[in-house]
Amino acid sequence: MADKPKIGVSRCLLGDPVRYDGQSKPCTLIIDQLAKHFQLIAICPEVEAGLPVPRPPVQLTGSIEQPRLTGRDNPIIDITQLMRDYCQNKILCLAEFSGFILKSRSPSCGLHSTPIFINGQCVSETSSGVFARALQISYPNLPLIEETELESPAALKYFISAVSHSRS
Repeated sequence: MADKPKIGVSRCLLGDPVRYDGQSKPCTLIIDQLAKHFQLIAICPEVEAGLPVPRPPVQLTGSIEQPRLTGRDNPIIDITQLMRDYCQNKILCLAEFSGFILKSRSPSCGLHSTPIFINGQCVSETSSGVFARALQISYPNLPLIEETELESPAALKYFISAVSHSRS
């Protein structure tokens, strides 16, 4: 229904098998409850950037301030520029969105839960993925939440309220 606020949702959370391993991570709370309140728009930055399913897993590496997306098992893989280009182009299309639900710990979509590795050592477990970081920078007032945070009734209520009030 067009009068519902549009929110972006990491596509794997809606049950689509788009993760690196060809699996999904369906979140019934989003699918069964939030779909009643919002128009859910599925987004998978890695697939939309042109990466296949399945694909080699990647992780954030090299720097806390400007991490790179490199292969978890094969560090020669580097999709940093591909993802930065995708984010730069995609961000322009998201102005009409009223919020986002992002996949936790994802090197693309994680929001304050994604680990960063430097020289093989985890140096932070509270970073944001490349796409989530682009959203935060481009739309600082846009309500963003990870699916794991929706388990808290207070956080869920706050997110619903924030999305409802973010509409112009």
